[in-house]
Amino acid sequence: MENIKNFLSKGWLLSLLFSLPAAWALFVPGFFGASDDMHIAWLYEMDRAVKMGQIPPRFVPDLSFGFGYPLFNFVFPLPFYIGEAFHLLGLGFVDSIKAVFFVSIPVSAICMYLFLREFTSKWLSLAGALLYVYTPYRATDLYVRGAIGEIVSFATLPVIALSIIKLTDEKEYSLRWVGFGAVALSSLVLSHNITAFMVIPFIFLLGFLRFFQITRKIKIFGRLILTFFLGLLISSYF
Repeated sequence: MENIKNFLSKGWLLSLLFSLPAAWALFVPGFFGASDDMHIAWLYEMDRAVKMGQIPPRFVPDLSFGFGYPLFNFVFPLPFYIGEAFHLLGLGFVDSIKAVFFVSIPVSAICMYLFLREFTSKWLSLAGALLYVYTPYRATDLYVRGAIGEIVSFATLPVIALSIIKLTDEKEYSLRWVGFGAVALSSLVLSHNITAFMVIPFIFLLGFLRFFQITRKIKIFGRLILTFFLGLLISSYF
């Protein structure tokens, strides 16, 4: 009984566990039939570029009738970095793409739970995290469109928001949240630049609203600017 209570007390673990059924349809042989199946070919080209020594990969050798094409100057690269890591660990190209989709689901659930936990109870945070995962648009992105960039970007959004909350908390300050926020912001840009264009104004709005609720404005303003600057600096090569 004590072990069950300890398990139920860990809301982030429940978020992970209850989000896993959202990925059940990935566990089929081969690709699962989403329309954007060209991601498999793009991962193949990412692998070719990496093994040619391109860091970061930009120019892929096989597109444009074998003349090559600067694919990753234009296509969001982060999902394919993650997919390449899975491939180098031994998965095939199809399973590596499916692994990216799979990992994005529990990660986004846990991150949303941690963000909501700053404002409300454990059970409401869990409900919000599951709503974030099971919203029909997410299923459409995953199983119909196969929009791998958007799917990965959903895992970064709660981390950006949580970082702003932590950075504007006058009682608790740690430089690690500058790092978390910068990495999350750069990951958003690298995972789906169109989502970044749409979301960044709301990120500014959240920071603006939090900024006017605090007293040590100059110090916290510096934290926010540093986080935003480092996030754009990390992703500036793209």
